[in-house]
Amino acid sequence: MSSTVVDSHPSLITMLVAIVDQPKRALRAALEWHGAAVWLIPLLLMLLSSVPLAIVQVPYNKELAQQQLQRQLQQLPDEQRKEVAAQMETLTSTPVLIAGALLGSSFGLLVGLAGQTLWLYLAALIVGGDVGFGRMWRLSVWSRLPYVVNWLAQAVFTMAAGRVVRYPGLSILVATGTLVQDTRNPLFAPLGNLDLFWLWHIALIAFGLSAAQLRRGIVVLLTLSYVVLGLAVQTVPAMLFSGG
Repeated sequence: MSSTVVDSHPSLITMLVAIVDQPKRALRAALEWHGAAVWLIPLLLMLLSSVPLAIVQVPYNKELAQQQLQRQLQQLPDEQRKEVAAQMETLTSTPVLIAGALLGSSFGLLVGLAGQTLWLYLAALIVGGDVGFGRMWRLSVWSRLPYVVNWLAQAVFTMAAGRVVRYPGLSILVATGTLVQDTRNPLFAPLGNLDLFWLWHIALIAFGLSAAQLRRGIVVLLTLSYVVLGLAVQTVPAMLFSGG
């Protein structure tokens, strides 16, 4: 019986295509497939899709990093400036910036996935939903596949337009034109994530919870709680370091 169930699963390629036009079908298959490949391959796709973006953004991030370090350099005593200036050249080198971008994006992705999985799992248990941690992990991974398209689209835009997207999503609503100052605004980060890819991500969470056969009320409650918690968490760093 178990072999029949496994054989009835669509292929991973079919599921990756179906996530666009048949998301609930794809997510139902992902939730019921217990092999590691069903979440490992999408996770690798996300990690690999961040590589082109990190590479094409290097010249622009290098300029921004140099500007920030120069401001810090001006605040140091004269005897320390030469030593720090030499270190600055290393910190703003292309390999270091690429490695830093990739490590940062990978760490952020893994932490975000772990937090998302834990929240959906615990919240579902609290409201009486019968889910497993493994199923919520697979849902979390698959629900973030829209960011593969997002990062690749940003890489293409950067190469074509010759500039990076400094104010993504709705962050332009609170932008002052000074990026360092803008990042201290608690609204900047959450507004920057409000775009079509984020909406797609949220929709996939709702489809996945529904595919897990949770009641509609629980699906709505869990999805909204995730949205509120996610947006709230993004305001914390700015509130801590805004100086007020």
